[in-house]
Formats: sequence, C-alpha cells, structure tokens
Amino acid sequence: MRRPPTIIDVASYAGVSKSSVSNVLQGKRTVDETIRKRVLDAIDELGYRPNAGARYMRQRSKVLGVVVDDLTNPFHAELATYIEAYAAKRMHSILLVVTGSQLEHQSSRVRSLVEHRVAAMMFLSAPGKKALELVGPEIRKVFVGIRMAKELSIAVDDSAGTSLAVEHLAALGHKKIGFVSAMLGNDPNVEAARFKGYQHGMRVAGLGVEEAHLLREVGARNSEPSPNYQEILKQFLGRRNRPTALVAALDRVALEIISAADALGIRIPESLSLVGFDDITIASHSRIALTTIAQPMKDLARLVVDAAIDGPSAVAGGKPPASIFLPPRLVVRRSTAQAPTKR
Repeated sequence: MRRPPTIIDVASYAGVSKSSVSNVLQGKRTVDETIRKRVLDAIDELGYRPNAGARYMRQRSKVLGVVVDDLTNPFHAELATYIEAYAAKRMHSILLVVTGSQLEHQSSRVRSLVEHRVAAMMFLSAPGKKALELVGPEIRKVFVGIRMAKELSIAVDDSAGTSLAVEHLAALGHKKIGFVSAMLGNDPNVEAARFKGYQHGMRVAGLGVEEAHLLREVGARNSEPSPNYQEILKQFLGRRNRPTALVAALDRVALEIISAADALGIRIPESLSLVGFDDITIASHSRIALTTIAQPMKDLARLVVDAAIDGPSAVAGGKPPASIFLPPRLVVRRSTAQAPTKR
C-alpha cells in the first residue's frame, strides 16, 4: 500500500524547505506568493493531508480572542465586525467575550480565552489587573484605544481629532465653543486626550475656554447614559450664556445632545452647531446627519489583527511594543453651520 505523502514530500516536490511548507500551512503573510503557489500546487498534486492532531493544533493557534466590556457600545460593535472580517482574510477565527464592568466577570471571561488556548487577545476596553495576570507571556496582547505601559496600544490620535473639530467650528465663525463628554468606557485617558485636543484647538484659534461651556465626565458609563443624563444636558443647554457650538467626545453623546436640544426647541445647526467623535454608522443616518471625527476603523482592525498574528514588532517597524496613533478625519455633514449672527 502506498504510504501517504508527508510534509517532506511536499517540500521536495515544490522545491522548497520544510519550513516554507509549514509557513504556508499556517497562513503566514511573510511567504512569497510564488512559493505559496508552488506549495499549494504540490499539496493538491500529491494529495497531502495534515494529520488530524496537527490540524487541530493549528486550528487552536489560529483563534484570536477579543475582549470587550460592552457590546452595545456602537463603536466597539462595529470595530469587532471589522476585526472578524480581516481575521478571516488572514485565515484566523475570532472568539469574542463580553466582560461587563465587574472585575470578577472580566477575570472569568479572560480565563475562558486562556483555556481555549487563543494565540492572542485583543482588548477593546481596559482590563483589570487580575484579568491581565491570567494572560501568560505565550499569548500576545494588543490594546485598542487603551494606553497600557510596556504593551502595544493602537488607537486614533484623540487629541488631533478634537483639535480638528474646534478648527472646523472656528472657521465657521464660532467663538463660544463648548465641550461635552461622558465616561468613555473605563479608560479615563481617552476622555482626557480628547479634552486636551479641544483645549489645544481653542488656543490655536485664539479662543478662551470657559468653565461654563464645559460638561465633562458625567452621566454615562460605557455606552449607556444614566436616566438623568437628558436632564443634565437640558440644564446645560438651557443656560443664557450657552455656547453656539459644541464638541462632543462621542457620537453617542452628540446624539443625546440632539435629543436634549429638540426638547428645548434649540435648532441644530441654526442655533447650535455640533461635532461628534467616532463616526459610528448611526451618525450618518440620524435625523440630523452628524458632523463628526471619523476613526479609521478598517485600518485599526487591520493593524490590530496583524499585530495579534505576526507580533507587535510587525506593525511597529521592528521596534518594541509602543503606542501607534492613526490620524483622524473630519466628516462634515448637516449638524454644523455658520455661527448665528445674534445671541
């Protein structure tokens, strides 16, 4: 009886090394396309089939974990979709866990990924210390939009984004430009960076920041506003000296502002211009299409998956883990207009 072909037979038939065949079987991007084709042709010609045990091990090594605290957050949901799509192109599958905000739930969900022997974990929200301690050095860690010391973090340049928003509003003649945020997930660094960009934009425009025009870190955690958030916004917008324009730290916050403005009879953009942040899908389909700062979600997903599969140095120019910041983009829609002539 003819013996089944081995990986050595495939390498010999294709005229390549055994390691090249292994790299092709593992779906590594570093393989030259000519070599990949020769190996795949040899596999077909010889009828080579990896043994079941090896195939199972490869499947386990091609599973990537995604950790998120709240999948009702539109940005996280859309980003996870892009991550899954790009991972599939790289011949990997995704195992997603939703941790919630309680630390014990975080640890149990992360432990389940470790037990499934995922090759890497992509954190879309900041994990607790105990959850991180469960992840051994054999599992790569990539943090998305989260600043973590000595770990690879990939994010949009939050400060540049809100600076762009202020620049746009100042160009429309607005001088009273406010800033509204909520608790942005459980990473205060994101809110701080976006506020810093707002402050920088105001300085560049020669405008002063007024405390009465700020509403920061209140009323919401993760993506769900608290029951009294609308009332807080109405009180803020109902002031006599309210701004003529607002930068919202999230599209979700901007949409809440639109609702509060409607209740008060404040017309957007005629009486109040508004810029959001993230460019989630609903931003372009809301009653008033939202001018916003777009995050490059497809690029984020690509870099995150490449780092998870190929290692941090593959996306960091061969350097040790560091922060990679992607440029934001201003998307002008219908929620901004020239500053009102009378206030």
